[in-house]
Amino acid sequence: MPQRIRMSLRLKPEVRNFTVPLVPATEEVLLPMAEALLDAYAGTVDDEHETLEEALEELRRVFRGFYGTFLPQASHLILEDNRVLSGVLTCLYRSEPTITNTFTRKSAQRLGYATHLVMKAADVLAQEGFHSLYLFVSVENRQAIALYESLGFEKVPLTTVTEIHVD
Repeated sequence: MPQRIRMSLRLKPEVRNFTVPLVPATEEVLLPMAEALLDAYAGTVDDEHETLEEALEELRRVFRGFYGTFLPQASHLILEDNRVLSGVLTCLYRSEPTITNTFTRKSAQRLGYATHLVMKAADVLAQEGFHSLYLFVSVENRQAIALYESLGFEKVPLTTVTEIHVD
C-alpha cells in the first residue's frame, strides 16, 4: 500500500450551483461504483489490482461503518445512463468528516467532476456545523494532491500520542 498524507480543508458556509446533477451514493449502486473505482485506479499508484469482488467488499466496508459512520449527505455520485462516472464517499472517521474514496472513470477525468463532488461534500458538512473536511491521499499521486490543493486543502502532519514528547 502506498504511503499516504493527510489533507484538511477549512470549511466555510457557501452556496454553490452545481452544473452537473449529483445523486446520493447508496448501496443500491455498489456494482457500478465498484466498476468505476476499478477503472479510475487501474494503472495508477493507487492500483491494488483488486478484483471486482474485492472492490465491492471495500465499498461495503465504507457503507457499513468500517472507516467510521458513513455520511450519506456528504457522499454523491455523477451518473450517465445508469453508469457511475465519478463519486465521493465520506465517513465520520475518529469524529472528523473524512473523504474515504474519490474516483472518476478515466473517460470522465478532467471534466471537473471530482471538484463538484468534493465541494458538494464540503458545502453540506459546513451547513451541518463541521469546521474541517479531511482526506488521505497517496504521496505519489501528484495529480490528486494538486487537485486538492487547488480546492484549498492543505497537508497536515500525521501525529500520534507516541510521537508527542513532553519535557
